[in-house]
Amino acid sequence: MKPVLDEEEIWIIECIKEAHIDCGFHIRDVIKKAKTRYGLSRSTVYEIVSYLEFHGLVRTNESGNRVFDQNVSYCVTCPGCGKEIPENEYIKENGRVTCEECYLEEHQRIKFADPVAVRSKKLFRKKYGLEGTDGLTDLQKEVYRFIQAEGGVTPEKVSKLFGLTPQETRNQLAILRHCELVKWRKMGDEMYMVPFDS
Repeated sequence: MKPVLDEEEIWIIECIKEAHIDCGFHIRDVIKKAKTRYGLSRSTVYEIVSYLEFHGLVRTNESGNRVFDQNVSYCVTCPGCGKEIPENEYIKENGRVTCEECYLEEHQRIKFADPVAVRSKKLFRKKYGLEGTDGLTDLQKEVYRFIQAEGGVTPEKVSKLFGLTPQETRNQLAILRHCELVKWRKMGDEMYMVPFDS
């Protein structure tokens, strides 16, 4: 069974790989790197290296030096969705480890209140003679019709009904906003998406 590692354990593996030379690595070098880069204490590094030794990722070679065993496979838990990712499929950015789906979702955000995007979309739609829901995807048309029929809905309701993640919902609503088809309106304590002309 593959060991499932958390973010700190991945950080230590990265430090071990950097500190690794032909004959192995010295724990002192790993501690320096982990402390400088991630703020991990000496005892945390020792604890994690012991855990990695237990699972066979770190072993002692014939010369008595610690080495990282590239042949032992492991998985990483994505902090965003909790999915287990094989060691060669995770994405590391700014010290964070994520799966490809969470990475893409985080980096494909469309700003909702973006005056430049609204102006650009208006000029584009005018140039090509697009009105109302012309030029939108089927999903965007369905979401817009739903908002019109309800008179106002929360983004959570849109997510649930259409099976979208919160970020996908925000992106779809942002596009509808850029087309000036919907806008925010506070109703009671909640924010609702309502038709733009209401």
